[in-house]
Amino acid sequence: MTDSPKLDTILPYPAPTCGDARILLFALRRMAVHGLEDAFAANALLSCYGLRYRRPMVLLRAILVDIARASRRNIIVASCCTPRMTGAERTLLQAIADPDSSGEAIAALMDRNEADGPMATIAALSDSLVAMGKPLRL
Repeated sequence: MTDSPKLDTILPYPAPTCGDARILLFALRRMAVHGLEDAFAANALLSCYGLRYRRPMVLLRAILVDIARASRRNIIVASCCTPRMTGAERTLLQAIADPDSSGEAIAALMDRNEADGPMATIAALSDSLVAMGKPLRL
């Protein structure tokens, strides 16, 4: 039981309860750890979004690439089956859920003054989810 405080420090937030948000978090984790072309991530997005899965998948890949290129620090993600989230994962999901008010949080996550590139991609993903009738809710 002595590991519990450490776990709460590393993974301070519970995973989302909304099924769509959980699938998006799973896909984000799989792509971040196993590569952008991960088949399990693609299958999870296919099961969630049906035949319209490609746009969210490509945009999620683009977000990860944009952040990896622009970030001055490491972005920590948990393993895909973990029922809690890191602060970075929560920031990313909140940005997808509400891109209009998340620019500063994404910039802070990347240790940058601005985050225009990643925020444009995040807004595109958010818009595509809304257009599909599956907006991200946390």
